[in-house]
Amino acid sequence: MSSEQRDKKRFPDFRSVELVTSDPGGGERAYPIILRDSSGAGLGGLYVGKDPLDPEADFVLREPGGGDRRIRIVWARKVADYVQLLGLMVAEA
Repeated sequence: MSSEQRDKKRFPDFRSVELVTSDPGGGERAYPIILRDSSGAGLGGLYVGKDPLDPEADFVLREPGGGDRRIRIVWARKVADYVQLLGLMVAEA
């Protein structure tokens, strides 16, 4: 993790959301994550699950009561079995 990722002031903002991607058959696959914080540079998240998230995949961030936003996984770090810390950035439209 570069120091550049920590240069922006972070604001704690814990909430449950889903990262949604499409499989080759056109179906959706949703991964529940917890957003930990936000900053001018992006979002920090926590994912607990057996299937590791592919940073190369296209994701949509889905929030209850909110609109979908295209998201990119900038970095992912495994911190324990089935636990990944995520650095997320809202993708350009």
